[in-house]
Amino acid sequence: MFTLDNWSADDYDNLTEYLKSNADLKYRDFHSSLVPDTESNSIIGIRMPIMRKIAKEISKGNAREFLDISQTEYYEQRIISALVTGLIRTESFDDFVSLVNAFVPKINNWAVCDGFCAGLKEVNKYKKEFFDFLSNYLESKNEWYIRFAFVIMLNYYLESEFIDDVLARCDSVNSDKYYILMAQAWMLATAYAKQKEKTHKYFLNNNLNDATFNKAIQKCIESRRVTDDDKKFLRTLKRHK
Repeated sequence: MFTLDNWSADDYDNLTEYLKSNADLKYRDFHSSLVPDTESNSIIGIRMPIMRKIAKEISKGNAREFLDISQTEYYEQRIISALVTGLIRTESFDDFVSLVNAFVPKINNWAVCDGFCAGLKEVNKYKKEFFDFLSNYLESKNEWYIRFAFVIMLNYYLESEFIDDVLARCDSVNSDKYYILMAQAWMLATAYAKQKEKTHKYFLNNNLNDATFNKAIQKCIESRRVTDDDKKFLRTLKRHK
């Protein structure tokens, strides 16, 4: 239905109307509570498996033209654009960066950010180059740009080759913005499970603010991938005013 060689404004309107006609209102209300920073009237109420199916259909046609005319009025429009972007096979690093740069400004909540990052498998094709490029986002003043960089590192760079630089980058960001703080904490808890020795040393000597540090420790304690003995020790590191 949505595998098109050419996308017109009417075609895109038809997609939007299709989404609206398949809205699950109970799911919309539930999901709106999970994404509190998004206005409820911008969520149509489409479950992720349906959006993944639509994105796959679009990617078999002229996916780039679809992205050129895609809109951001609704949450689902952003998600589908994120999924389609992740499905495009790029021709070069510059091509990949161009697609990423075109989508990142559309991020306006944690769900769009994290869904986009999880599906951006082309990162693996340009691992070193893109790691270097991520510094541009970390140096931004935009909360979502910075979260994007952290969630990308969480998904693709918690490996021995990159872990030292990942931890150094984490230490360079001191923010009280909730979605940055949570991304740092989530990344560090995952790093502790995957690269325990170096992350353990980092926990003993870092420049994180108290809120970020304590949240990272809490996420480690809540993780099933961290042993009970490690959790017991980590509890002793929590900072108290």
